[in-house]
Amino acid sequence: MNKKDEILLAEAYQRVYLKENLDLNQLATISDEALDNAYHYGRSNPGNTFGWQANLKSAEFAANIINSGETDIEKISDAIHKGWNETAKRFVQDPDQFDDTSKLKESGKLQAKLEQRNKLMNVQYAQLPEDEKEKDRVVARALLQAINPNK
Repeated sequence: MNKKDEILLAEAYQRVYLKENLDLNQLATISDEALDNAYHYGRSNPGNTFGWQANLKSAEFAANIINSGETDIEKISDAIHKGWNETAKRFVQDPDQFDDTSKLKESGKLQAKLEQRNKLMNVQYAQLPEDEKEKDRVVARALLQAINPNK
């Protein structure tokens, strides 16, 4: 599938499946804000950074399960972790595809990020340490509220 087809498919997905008129960018922003409010990470900027791409993919996975009627925070958190895993795998395979990798290189933090993401992407949600699970729960609660405000 070429890039244009991927964009068209993503737009169609957003029109058909995302409720409350929220698109993936809006959901990624909600995810980013929730994490910053809880952990003071700082906000990621829309674009080709690891943080933003991980927020987009996690939001996509969360929206899929929430829109199927799921309201269990642990199941939504598991989906969020799976979305994050996809982005982490892309990062570990080729960190230079992300625009913010140069900053990690310049600060000498790239190797540590590679090791951290490689470790976490190979752990199922249920096996994560509690502090890592809570990060996914923070996002799950925020996205559930945004997509399905009555839950």
